Amino acid sequence: KFQRTGKPCDFKICFLRFVMLILLCGEDTFRQQQKLKEIIREYRAKHQTGLNLVRFREENLDFGKLKEKIEIISMFDEKKLIILENIFNNKDFQENFFEYAGKNKLKGNQDVIVVLSQEGKLTDRNLKRRVSMFEEFKPLIGIQLVDWVKKRASINQGAVQKLISFVGNDLWQLDNEINKLISYKANQLINEEDVDLLVKAKMDVNIFKTIDALAREDKKTALRLLHEHLEQGANEIYLFSMFVYQMRILLKLKDLMEQGTPFYNLAPKSGLHPFVVKKSWNQLKRFSLEQLKKNYRRLLEIELALKKGRIDGPTALDMLVIEI
Repeated sequence: KFQRTGKPCDFKICFLRFVMLILLCGEDTFRQQQKLKEIIREYRAKHQTGLNLVRFREENLDFGKLKEKIEIISMFDEKKLIILENIFNNKDFQENFFEYAGKNKLKGNQDVIVVLSQEGKLTDRNLKRRVSMFEEFKPLIGIQLVDWVKKRASINQGAVQKLISFVGNDLWQLDNEINKLISYKANQLINEEDVDLLVKAKMDVNIFKTIDALAREDKKTALRLLHEHLEQGANEIYLFSMFVYQMRILLKLKDLMEQGTPFYNLAPKSGLHPFVVKKSWNQLKRFSLEQLKKNYRRLLEIELALKKGRIDGPTALDMLVIEI
């Protein structure tokens, strides 16, 4: 759902009744692009010629041509749909556009719908006030990610968890893997064995390196690795969820080891991929079960504070290193 003047608004209803200057943004580019496709489908369903649908991509932004498209009189009794992609990467175009939109009262234009589609975080929160509607697509984590997978396929809970553990929350890759699994199973229930067979585990090497550094009590290296992630644009909540997930894995494996389970039997007993068990082996030797329980509880406390906005992402990650 979109937000319009602070209130939720069902897209299909609003699209037919209101004139819009719409902003789509966020780090989750998969769902952002899906929403953009939905807007285009709704527009074409109402305006069949499609001659008044114009798309300016980041590499061909031209303010003069944009003005021409907005101001030209159409031969058809149709609204115009103009899509502008990543204009915030072009400062001159952005300033020209919003100056023009303000002077010409674009938000109130009865004939033009403009969609601003921007990849990445919205750094200027005031931009929301300059548009009619906005939707921000943040990376899915936890139960939201699980629900997203379940809606796309007939898949059991264990297979969902395994698929997410292999791929993470990259929805582009998840979508590809799910389509591959659906084709393989031909409308049958997808299970853990199918994921093992068809999906290659994708584990973040730096996450393992960071936890290895923590196990060695090398906090300097752990901090450096974490901040490298942030500098590369990684999402703090996703990074934190990866640490929580890995600690949960270590707890499960360490508990089995304490019960006398040999290494070769850890994967089948835990239900984890052998690749994950192998990558976790050195960490298991360095942490005691009590340390892992204590660390896991503290991680959950910090993660909760992060999600509720009581602390920011970089602070949460620094606390993770200092306190574990």
